[in-house]
Amino acid sequence: MKHDISRRALLPVATGIGWGAVGLFAGSAPAQANPQSLTDTPPTVLTPGVHRVDINLTIRGDLMVPSGTTIEIAEGRTLTLLGSFMAPLAHVFTGTGTVDLNRSRMVEAHPEWWGAAPGDSRRDSLAALKACLAAHPVMRLLAADYFISATFAVERSFCRIIGSGFRGTEPGQGTRLIMTGGRADVLRVGPASRPKTVNDFLQNVDVRGIALARTVAPDTSGEAQPAGLRAQFLLFGRIDDVSAAEHAVGFVARGLVRTTFTNCVAFRSMRGKQDNQYWRGFLLDGSVDIGLAGGNASLSLIECNASIGGDPKIGDGVGLLLDGAFADSFILGFETTGIATGIRVDGRADALAARGRNGHVNLHLTMPIIDQCGTIGIEIRNTSTHAMIDITEPYVAVAPSATAALRFDRMRGAATLTGGQCVGNMDMAAGGHAAGLEALDSHGLQTTGLKILEHSRPVVVTRCNGLSLRLLIANPSSRPGGDAISVSNCTAGTIAPLISGQDGAFATGVRFVGGSVQMHVDASGIMPAALDGNGPRVMNGDRPFSLPSREAYITVDGI
Repeated sequence: MKHDISRRALLPVATGIGWGAVGLFAGSAPAQANPQSLTDTPPTVLTPGVHRVDINLTIRGDLMVPSGTTIEIAEGRTLTLLGSFMAPLAHVFTGTGTVDLNRSRMVEAHPEWWGAAPGDSRRDSLAALKACLAAHPVMRLLAADYFISATFAVERSFCRIIGSGFRGTEPGQGTRLIMTGGRADVLRVGPASRPKTVNDFLQNVDVRGIALARTVAPDTSGEAQPAGLRAQFLLFGRIDDVSAAEHAVGFVARGLVRTTFTNCVAFRSMRGKQDNQYWRGFLLDGSVDIGLAGGNASLSLIECNASIGGDPKIGDGVGLLLDGAFADSFILGFETTGIATGIRVDGRADALAARGRNGHVNLHLTMPIIDQCGTIGIEIRNTSTHAMIDITEPYVAVAPSATAALRFDRMRGAATLTGGQCVGNMDMAAGGHAAGLEALDSHGLQTTGLKILEHSRPVVVTRCNGLSLRLLIANPSSRPGGDAISVSNCTAGTIAPLISGQDGAFATGVRFVGGSVQMHVDASGIMPAALDGNGPRVMNGDRPFSLPSREAYITVDGI
C-alpha cells in the first residue's frame, strides 16, 4: 500500500546506477526485515525542500537527501529507515516526531542531522545529541565543540559515542562537549537512580575520544559536586581517551561492574568563585551500599592521569580518591602532577561497619606515578581488619611542602608494598621535611624493596604492630642529620634496612622512641659511614645498643 504525505511526496527516483522507480512505502506497519527485499528496493532521492511525514512510515531502501532538504516528522509519528541514509552533515530531521535508524544499514549516525551546531556557542546541541543516540546505537561526533545547557544523559544499553580526539583545548582540536553552566555534570552514563538488581544496570556502553569541558568554573556550593563524567549503575562499560577539564570532579565511578577507564585525563586550572575549592580528579565512590562488595566491582583504571595547572585555589585536591568500600579495584599506571594528594584510599571503616569485611579486599595499585605532590603521595587510611591491599612499584616525588611520600594511617588488615621509589626534596628553606614512609596506628604493613631517596625523615612508624620493613634508604646529596628510621611504641615486627649516603647523613640508623616490644632489627645493611661520626646503628632513645663485631641482629623486647 502506498501512502501519500503532505506538501511533497517522498518519491523514488532513478539514480543512473541501475535502480528502477518502483513503489517503496511500507505503510504504518513496520516493514519485514527481508535482506533480499532491502537489496532489491531502489533508493529514494528527495527533491529539495521540506517533506512532511504525517504517518508512521518505514522505508526499506536507501534514502538520499540533497543539501537544503529537511524532513519534518509530526508529533507522535516515527520515520523508520531500513536501508542507508545519505545526507550532508546539516539539519535534516525536524519536528517533534522520532527517527529510527536502529535496524538500518547505517554504521553510525551524526547529531548534525537533528540540528546539532558544532562550533556555535549560541545554540544548544543537547536535544540533537539525545535524538541521535535514540535513533542509532553509534553516534559519531566531529572534531568540533558541542555546547550543551544541561547534562547529556546516556541511558540506552549497547551503544557507542565516538569523538575525534580528547586532548584539545581550542576549537577544532578534537571533540569537546562543553557545559555552559557551573552546576550540572557534562555527561552521565547510566540511569539517574539505582535499578533493582545488577542485571538491570545499563550494559555495554562505550565512550571514547571526547573532551568534557565547561565555560565557567564549577559551582561547588551544593552537595552534589559537578563532574565531567558521572558513570553509574553500568555493566560492561568502556571509557577510553576521555578528558575532563575544569570540574569539581573529573570522573565519578559508582556502581560500575566489569568496567574499564583507559587513558582518561582529569585537569583543573580554572579558579572558582571561592578559594579552597573541592577537587577530585577521579572519585571511586563506595560510600553507599548498592549491593556490591565495593562501590564498584571489577573496576579498572589503566594509564589515567590527573593534574593541576596554574593556581586554581584548590583546597584538598586529590588525584584519585577511593572513598569507602573499594573492593575489586585495579589501578594500573595512574599518574598525577602537582596535586596535594596523588592517591587517597579512605576506607571509612567506622562508617562502613560490617561492609568493610568484603568491601576492603582486592585493591591493587600497580605502578602509580605521583609527581610533585604537595602534601601526600599515596595515603591509605581508616581500613578494616579485613583489608587486603597490594601496592606495586610506586613512584612518588614530593614537593617541598609535602609531609609524606607514602602514609598509612589507621590501616588495619594487610597491605603489601613491593618495590617502588620515593624521591625527596631536601630544600630545607622551602620546608622540605617530608617523610618517605610514615605509618601511624597501623597493622600488617609489609614492604619489600622500597627505595627512599633524599628524605629528611625516611621512615617514621608510630603505634604500629605486625610490621615487616625491608627497604633501602639513601641520601647521597644531603645531611639531614636526623634518624633514618624512627620507631615509637610498636609491637611485633621486623626492620631490615639498607642505609647509605654522605658521611654523617644521619644521626643514627634505627632509633626506638617510647615503648616497643618484640621488634627484630637486622642492622647488617646499615653503612657506618652514613651515620654521624660512625655513630650507633641502633638506638634505644638516647642509649645506643652495643653491637659486637659479629652480631648484626637485635631483638628488642620490653624497651
